[in-house]
Amino acid sequence: MAQRATDMWETLDEHWGVAAPYTRCGAVWIVRDAGAGQNARWEALERSLDGLGINFKRVDRETAAALCTSQVALGEREIYFSEPGALQFDPADVRRTLYEALAANEIEVMERTPVEGFERSGDRITAVNTPHGALQTGFVVNAAGPWSPALFSSLGLTIPVSVEPVHVGNWLTSRRDMTEGMPIIADYVNLAYFRLWRDGEIHMHQPRKRSMRETARAFAENPMAMVGADFLNDPTNQGLGYSQIRVFEEIAQRRFSGLRNAVYGSGYRSYFDITPDLKFILGPDHRMPNLIHSLGAGQSFKYTPVFGEIVADCILGAHGEGEDLSEFAIGRFDERYMQNFWRQVAGSDHALETESTSL
Repeated sequence: MAQRATDMWETLDEHWGVAAPYTRCGAVWIVRDAGAGQNARWEALERSLDGLGINFKRVDRETAAALCTSQVALGEREIYFSEPGALQFDPADVRRTLYEALAANEIEVMERTPVEGFERSGDRITAVNTPHGALQTGFVVNAAGPWSPALFSSLGLTIPVSVEPVHVGNWLTSRRDMTEGMPIIADYVNLAYFRLWRDGEIHMHQPRKRSMRETARAFAENPMAMVGADFLNDPTNQGLGYSQIRVFEEIAQRRFSGLRNAVYGSGYRSYFDITPDLKFILGPDHRMPNLIHSLGAGQSFKYTPVFGEIVADCILGAHGEGEDLSEFAIGRFDERYMQNFWRQVAGSDHALETESTSL
């Protein structure tokens, strides 16, 4: 799906009637040498992607240095992989493209229109209630991300989506140092992503956590199911604390030799939307067949064109030819799965009761 999405972004005018500006900057992945110049997990990933026709190859240190700007410091006991097909988008350009596509395809959009509830008949949603009246519907597409749990609770539906905070920082550097040709740096030694941003800034953020225990804790500690995801808009998210800035500064200076005298430009706290297994939720809801889910897992933007095709196929009844969505069906989060999931935060060391009494 990732490769299909990349292909569609490159030819978006054929699908949406408008083109999306992007930069093919590529990416260099930096991972730890696990011994004898090997890392079995990343080498297995390379073989897997090669089998799918995706260009993701290990490169030697000299090649990695040539791909990166001279400001990127390559350390000892590191292994490098190149992904030349990686694209980078400016959010402002994408936002403009979306509005142009809506206009070009004459799609009616009701912005700033809250959903107040639903009407149903049996196991089907028949209308969406808004302040402007009820919208009769044959299908409802849930692309509400972390707002989903609160939004659909009135129907008695549990939507297993939560959020994980991610801190973002921008460093002001010299445009003479940071060339336009710098690839995305996926640094899995220092656990940070770096990319060249506007006017010579270096934009960095953390990768999401991937262990089931950490994911379960994010679900257990988050009040979103009760209040929705409106806390994402909290003004305090628009800045980082001093300690977090210093941590980012240390990480950035380990990877970029020219950041010793760089200036912290800005930062904010953002959120990944996550599911219990960190995979997408796609396709019809088995409890309400005319409800189609299109929910990401911290990386949905890059898949946007493919998700649109999948949702359209589900609604038009054309889905199922050559593609199996069972891996992403919401029904996989049954009672047995969730019992095991919650056990990840149980026990004397991780019980929520223990944590609450210590606060």
